[in-house]
Amino acid sequence: MSANNEEQPMIRILPSLLFACVLAACGGGGSDAQKTAAALSGDDKSAAANNPRCQLFTLAEIARYIGEPVSTARNAAMGAGCQWLAADGSGNVIVSIVPKDYLPRPSGLKGFKELAVGARGYVAPEAAGWTAGAIVGPDAIVVAVEGSAATEANTVGLLKDAITRHARER
Repeated sequence: MSANNEEQPMIRILPSLLFACVLAACGGGGSDAQKTAAALSGDDKSAAANNPRCQLFTLAEIARYIGEPVSTARNAAMGAGCQWLAADGSGNVIVSIVPKDYLPRPSGLKGFKELAVGARGYVAPEAAGWTAGAIVGPDAIVVAVEGSAATEANTVGLLKDAITRHARER
């Protein structure tokens, strides 16, 4: 991401993260539409049941972050992430782990704050919730929470838990 893009306000951070993941998975271009579609859905990586990101948290644990029952987990960001959906469809939680070069920085968003978590840690309001991210070793860990319990503190707590759990899986 260039300095100009970092300074511009972003409405949503996840499209940027998804685009970066697609570039990483597809080699930056030259792939056919079928490969790109598979990359976007995560189908070219593994089923959600086998996705290590989906195994970081149980449905009950995610329900505490979202503030309501969670119905399912599914691949996100081409398998680099996992998305848990609220049972009533009113919210979701996403945890993505990508190479550190793909850490988005929504510094132009009103409410953006630097965090003393990992390197380049941040938290920011996003649409109907919050997003937070940080670089830890070779990885960028990015989380997003939308739902009745979507607060800055809750999202930062999820980021810290995701960092701890990711370190254990290595």
